[in-house]
Amino acid sequence: MALKFRLRGLAETFIDTIRCPQCGNCGSDDERFTTELTKVTFEGIIVVLQCRCCSEIFVPSTQRLGVLNPSELRKAVERDSQEHGEALMPNLASVRLNAEKLNAARKGALH
Repeated sequence: MALKFRLRGLAETFIDTIRCPQCGNCGSDDERFTTELTKVTFEGIIVVLQCRCCSEIFVPSTQRLGVLNPSELRKAVERDSQEHGEALMPNLASVRLNAEKLNAARKGALH
């Protein structure tokens, strides 16, 4: 079963298969990976996974993003950022950078 993420008619993302870049753990559902770090950006829902085997945090390159309503998605992302006081992540590059920082902090390599 593939992973599917949908946000109230604003955006959707699909991932058919997942492979951990660190340990090679493979799967097609959330049995082997957690998705709690997933972010909603102006570009859509960017799935951020954490491997249950080795704890590596990564953004799979195989995800297919779809934005259904760009203007409403933008409003929702901005409103959510303000309401929760979290930094706005506008695109895939910012989400990938955040995943790299989380891995560095987890491994004690953040300076």
